Amino acid sequence: MSQYSVRILLFTLFILGYSSSDVQANGVNTVNTGIEVNGSGSVTVTPDNFSLSLRISERGRVTSKLKALVDKKSNLVMQAAKNLGIKNTNINSAQVNLRVIQEKPSITVQGLEFRNNNQSSAFIDGKEITKQIKQSQLDKPKQTLFELSRKIQVNFTTIDDYDQFLTQLVKINVSHISSLSMNVTQRDKYYQQALLQAITQAKQKAQEMIAHSGGRLGKLIYLKEQSTNYYQPRYAQAMMSEASPANHSSLVGSQTIKASVLMKFAVTE
Repeated sequence: MSQYSVRILLFTLFILGYSSSDVQANGVNTVNTGIEVNGSGSVTVTPDNFSLSLRISERGRVTSKLKALVDKKSNLVMQAAKNLGIKNTNINSAQVNLRVIQEKPSITVQGLEFRNNNQSSAFIDGKEITKQIKQSQLDKPKQTLFELSRKIQVNFTTIDDYDQFLTQLVKINVSHISSLSMNVTQRDKYYQQALLQAITQAKQKAQEMIAHSGGRLGKLIYLKEQSTNYYQPRYAQAMMSEASPANHSSLVGSQTIKASVLMKFAVTE
């Protein structure tokens, strides 16, 4: 075979290969890139778990006396919870804090002068006050002021127990009550229900879009969960006042658990 014939053969094979690639690129009898849709679902539930945090604190110079006072109030709080049938596993009272209080002066001294005869002159708000001061009293260190506090957290399964417990806290006179935290115990189960709703909605949406355009929905190509099961509990302010009605009933309302997905389907002619 001559060199010219070889060139003709190679050129012919190149043309045939290019034509075949061109047919595939134009999508003749092939599947298109597909359709991408979003789906969302939601489930409405009522909270069934409640958590209340409170703090008991006392101030003084002697830490042992402070601990005795805080322990006494803490025992009253825990006993009030146990009287409602709340188990020890739902009571946390281990967090204790001790800190030094920086005291502010009760009066403002504008000027102070000491004389050699141990007689001092103090000027308070522009007025002179004179008294005898012993050197030992001047050198005497000031006692430190402490604050001892304990944090107690109580979990409830019904909102009625919370109302009764709050009434008892008024009598004990605790230092601080945090907002009530409301949670859903089986949140994962409800989230899975919302997730299945989102998948169903996305598929129905894709079917309606393809049916309207004249095509046919193919196989599932891609599925992505866009939402997460992260949950931030709701809070309700706890009111503690002697004037509040003892028969008040708290209302918790409902919460919506949401889920969303991204799906991609093949489209056939």
